[in-house]
Amino acid sequence: MTDQTHPYLSRNLRAASFGLFLVLVGLFLIMYPLVEESRAFFTDLKLTRIIDHVYYPAPSSAHPLFYHILRNFSITWGAWLGLLVLIELATRDRPKRVAQTAGDCVFWIGTAYLLDKIAATSLSFGSFLALLIVVIGLGLIIRALMLMGLEGLWR
Repeated sequence: MTDQTHPYLSRNLRAASFGLFLVLVGLFLIMYPLVEESRAFFTDLKLTRIIDHVYYPAPSSAHPLFYHILRNFSITWGAWLGLLVLIELATRDRPKRVAQTAGDCVFWIGTAYLLDKIAATSLSFGSFLALLIVVIGLGLIIRALMLMGLEGLWR
């Protein structure tokens, strides 16, 4: 199966993904006090100095429930993206699309790991932000490696 023989499969998977994303957001709003926790987190942000005249917003107190909620969402969404990568590989979807989904999966699973660490207070908020940049970089590296590998295999 190629993208040419099943032109609508990829588009339908994307529509299903967007639908699942909306369902997850709705479920998380119902299951968790997400609005209240978000409000508490954002009102708690204070400017923290990194070096002279360079600041970033950081919470002045711990918000483990907020991080827990975001971690659960990240795990769920990352697991869906992992399944989606497998489906895209099985249907030989376009390499660029498979690579993008794989990179996104790495980002969400990595973010879930970091959120778990910050919720357990074994990671400071500044370290969380720095490591989030690392996770973004890892996602981009996975995306590039997958793209190179799949384009070589599927020629």
